[in-house]
Amino acid sequence: MQLRLYIHIGLWCALFAVFLAFAIPIVGPALVENQIGPAEVNRSIDAYILALTGIEHGSEKLPDVFSRLPKAGPLIIVVRKDDSQSEFLGMMIGYVSWPREIKLIKLATPTAEKELAGINPDSISGLVFCLVDPPAWLGKPIRLGSSIFLVPLPKTG
Repeated sequence: MQLRLYIHIGLWCALFAVFLAFAIPIVGPALVENQIGPAEVNRSIDAYILALTGIEHGSEKLPDVFSRLPKAGPLIIVVRKDDSQSEFLGMMIGYVSWPREIKLIKLATPTAEKELAGINPDSISGLVFCLVDPPAWLGKPIRLGSSIFLVPLPKTG
């Protein structure tokens, strides 16, 4: 019985040694190269925003832009319904604009005329278009990146 215990322990030690022999050459240089340290805040979101819009440190810059909008009313985010990049970008814009209330409008058509016609400009703080061109009647939009447009709405009363 004791012999089986020694064989069992020896087998597991041998397997662990083989694991280390294969893992150390792979993991060791990766650890030295990346220098383990604290994780960056919003690193993955910044990478996605950079890839989709070209905005570096978007998780810091976009909330700064949105903080200049009026606090009353939600921020309307307009995305294309069947475009996963547009929807994903809209969701990230909503995430970084927290705690501001947002509403997501998914367009089935290339233009936003019909969906925006029923919105009262005094009830919202602004419009963000993700991979969607804003209608010309809204005025000149502010380009926030290669594919994001912000249309701040001035309060009229």
